Amino acid sequence: MSLKERHGLSGRLHIAITDGAGRLVDERRVDNLITDVGRQLLARMFAGQVQPSELRIAAGSNGESLGADAATITTLADAPASVVVDAAVQEHRALARVTATLPATGDARPQAIQEAGIVIVLPERQVVYNRVTFPVINRAGNLELTFTWEVSF
Repeated sequence: MSLKERHGLSGRLHIAITDGAGRLVDERRVDNLITDVGRQLLARMFAGQVQPSELRIAAGSNGESLGADAATITTLADAPASVVVDAAVQEHRALARVTATLPATGDARPQAIQEAGIVIVLPERQVVYNRVTFPVINRAGNLELTFTWEVSF
């Protein structure tokens, strides 16, 4: 009988795009890639070696698929994130929802958004914990983007 568990970290992003009246215009769901530096930072946090000061969600313009060793986002916009932890453990996994909303720009010129990630802010630097890419979302005028990550442990 083996007492070894293997679950790993995983995450899935839900993007809701709404207009000025709050109507859903489009939505997307994308699996994410946890970066190598994100995994290392999480281990250091468990060890009590670092304490983050803030979580943010950043959205950027680079739609290129990068490996786990690439920990950058070509940031066009970012917002503070809130975290809610699901009280129930399902299938031996805990779930945290990380959410942030990028408000409407009010500008008619579109921002071509193709990537997003959770950014962990430390006193000395920022670390891109995870990253996703997706087909272009042209954020302009009255469009608001809400990013909700479901992170499983």
